[in-house]
Amino acid sequence: MKFKQIALIAGLAWALTSCLYFEHGLNAINSESLPEKQITLGNELMPHLQVDSLVTDFTEALPEQNLLQKKLDKMLARTNRIGKTKSDSLWTALSSTWEDFRKNDLDSAGLPFVKANNASGASVISPKLNRDWVDLNIRLLKLSGEVRFGDALEKILYQSKVPVYTEKMLKSVIYTRVDDQIFVNLFGSSSMNYQHTTGGNVKIIQETKFPENQEVTIKIECGDLRFMDVYIRIPSWAQNPTVMHGNVKYVPYPGQYCLVSRKWKTGDEIQVVLKKSLSQ
Repeated sequence: MKFKQIALIAGLAWALTSCLYFEHGLNAINSESLPEKQITLGNELMPHLQVDSLVTDFTEALPEQNLLQKKLDKMLARTNRIGKTKSDSLWTALSSTWEDFRKNDLDSAGLPFVKANNASGASVISPKLNRDWVDLNIRLLKLSGEVRFGDALEKILYQSKVPVYTEKMLKSVIYTRVDDQIFVNLFGSSSMNYQHTTGGNVKIIQETKFPENQEVTIKIECGDLRFMDVYIRIPSWAQNPTVMHGNVKYVPYPGQYCLVSRKWKTGDEIQVVLKKSLSQ
């Protein structure tokens, strides 16, 4: 009887810790982008992307634009330093600056807001500011694994009226990895291939109509049994999310990554359901 009680407690503890939370102190995971050729994006994502060759900047910048650019340049430089030093004090300062920027300098689509100095007071589109803000959040997400940066990237991808991402930018962040730890950072019809550290090819396929539908199926294809840690970003806006593999139900929390760790075989699937609040 005691053995069964111990096993039950251990099982509950594992289930409760299977969906991980990265603390706000620096927890550098340094996940890496996969080579572009290993990522395939579904047709549904194409309308949200701009063509690399059409990326242009304005020749003249407004003073307000220059001010925001200086803020971004400072955050990008600090991110580079943190990547080398892993300094907690620098990370605290950067986190504070990032939060201030997010609250005070972004429009409704999550992009840097530059107000024109004229009677209309319209917002001015600044391609360089937009790309640098996306680039900053990609770097911070890969460095820290904090969901807030993925939330910022998701908002821009799907809510911006003008495409900001290029195909190269999206491929650099939709999936990242640390050895056989795979991070599913953004939702969208897509797939990725990589060579497992023990040999053999592994393919991960995302089937979804996100954001119109907040249901995602993640499928695995591999030639033989392969052990992987699959981290799934659970957005902060998610309401009562569920993550299931077969009959196993995990415990995902909004604003955290959910870990599904096991030996995988072809045909295995993870079902993710995100329920968005009606007020959002």
